[in-house]
Amino acid sequence: MVAKNYFTHLRRLMMTIGIWKVYEPGVSKLRRNIYRVYAISFQLVCYSAMVSLVGEMPSLVKTDPVAAMDSANRFIVYIVIIIKMFIWQSERMVKLLDAALEQNSAIRKSSESDPVVSRIYESHIRLNNTVMSLLVTSGTSVAVTIFAVGDVNLYRFVQSSNGTDVTIKPLPHKYWYPFDKDRHYLIALVDQHVRPTLSCFCIGVISASINSLTIFVKVQLRVLQHQFRGRWERGALRSLKLLCSRHQRLIRHVSDFNQSLKYVILLEYTVSSLTFALLILQITAGEQLTINFTILVLTTLQLLTFSWNSNEIILQSMELASALFRSNWYTQDRPVKVLIHIMMMRCQKPLSLRIAWLGVMDLNAGMSRLKLGYSYTSVVKN
Repeated sequence: MVAKNYFTHLRRLMMTIGIWKVYEPGVSKLRRNIYRVYAISFQLVCYSAMVSLVGEMPSLVKTDPVAAMDSANRFIVYIVIIIKMFIWQSERMVKLLDAALEQNSAIRKSSESDPVVSRIYESHIRLNNTVMSLLVTSGTSVAVTIFAVGDVNLYRFVQSSNGTDVTIKPLPHKYWYPFDKDRHYLIALVDQHVRPTLSCFCIGVISASINSLTIFVKVQLRVLQHQFRGRWERGALRSLKLLCSRHQRLIRHVSDFNQSLKYVILLEYTVSSLTFALLILQITAGEQLTINFTILVLTTLQLLTFSWNSNEIILQSMELASALFRSNWYTQDRPVKVLIHIMMMRCQKPLSLRIAWLGVMDLNAGMSRLKLGYSYTSVVKN
């Protein structure tokens, strides 16, 4: 019996940032209300960071254009986070997650009697947990880098002041506050440790959530491949119709996935190249080298991870036809052979995640974003 559950860690992470909306049966109304209050409070803290960036922007444009460009880059990141969080809490996404949980229960039940399905399921749980840990850790590391640089600046400030009265004190972010930042420096400094950490954690969790659902599509494809290769008894039309129904359900699931996340994928695809170019420009100019390099690594990692998982869905879905061919179709009755032939023709059209109306998201699309970002950089520098 499989003790692990594919969605255990995903559920915990999404609940942490308040975007998990699929309630389990038996959860009391009180607990739901407490969670709603927590979710709203957590997200308001993240949203307030965007307001602080916007509030400081007019003065930065006049006094420090480089810092203004850096704030604009981070503002774009915050906008993307907010849009993603709203989409994840939409009714369409709740239905998608609910369907995925239902299919997960079916696979877990099959794994109890089929060792191959159990191995497929458990191996993808390990893969999923590794990818999620990598993305969440990389997102949090950006926040750690940001406030570590701020702490170093603070230490240098203390060392250089030598007890003199210095009115301007360093902060890692150019945030607007409704109070005097120098007078209430400790409050501002603590705030600039907390809000970036929560925001960067949200970036990692949302990216991990998208990849987790993508990997789960791969789980379903691998299980179907195993079942398609089965040694059916002669005249196993009923069994094959059941597998055909599962394949059709998976096709609808991927279609719903595309409809639910098409704007998230479009954001990842379009914003990534601009972010990539701005970060390279700031790094080459020597502006906040450590921070921008960490953000650049995170941006590249998120884009390539999702592109690779999307590409795997295309390849695995095309393997379904080969799996059917490797079954004992030649021993079956004519109605079974006809159904297998129809299924093989349908499998020639691979499942894929799409970038809204722009086409398929695969490794080539991901690499093209990085190349486009580099092209932007070259044009601006020349």
